[in-house]
Amino acid sequence: MSVRPPWSYVQARLQCRHGARLADGDWRALEAARSLDRFIDRARATSLQRFVEPLNTSMNSHAIERVLRTGWRGCVGEVASWSGARWRPAILWVQVVPDLPAIDALLKGGTPRWVEHDLLLRTILEGNRATAPVTFPHAALLPAPLRERTLVARWYAHWRELLPARGDERRALLALAEAVEAHGERLALAGPSDKSASYHAALAQTAARTFRRHSGTPVAVFCHLVLVALDLARLRGGLVRRALFEPAREAA
Repeated sequence: MSVRPPWSYVQARLQCRHGARLADGDWRALEAARSLDRFIDRARATSLQRFVEPLNTSMNSHAIERVLRTGWRGCVGEVASWSGARWRPAILWVQVVPDLPAIDALLKGGTPRWVEHDLLLRTILEGNRATAPVTFPHAALLPAPLRERTLVARWYAHWRELLPARGDERRALLALAEAVEAHGERLALAGPSDKSASYHAALAQTAARTFRRHSGTPVAVFCHLVLVALDLARLRGGLVRRALFEPAREAA
């Protein structure tokens, strides 16, 4: 497929980010750090720096996850700003993906205390309490008679509505979405002894292959975001485990 001029600029930016992703050896070196402060320091020396720069060892796990969610939203917003106006709504809709579990709890009446410290989730909480739900910033996620039953299904349905793609591009995007959805289902069914690394690796392989196959198209944008999300999931695991279970300082 030929690279259309409006997307050649986007592809160049994506290719630069794609090439800076950590290889397996880089991840192993990072994850060899036993303490949170050493882990953060090593991550700051990699392409993950933009996500970990605001972190410090005094933060609890909720604060760490809030910083990572903010970093994700900023990353998606930046990629959307590179893209054409027709595609921005579908790209920006991906910002909310890490918040879906918390939003699901909010819509069911649960209000974790840490939600009050997250600006987006607090806005959603206030919108859900409002008497005029039409003003709710993520109204497409609210239950309605003709909508999907689950929150995740409602998210996917609205994303598909936002996609301006047709033909091969749309089929490729829907196939990618199916792979992501299947990945989430496998994780949900995993037992305590199962490790997520193999699941993440399989999805990363699918996204990377599709990224190459659809270079210079909007499909590559979403493949890139899938890979960023997988990297952030691995980063989150390393940070939160050390914040909860490892000593705060590591002997030199």
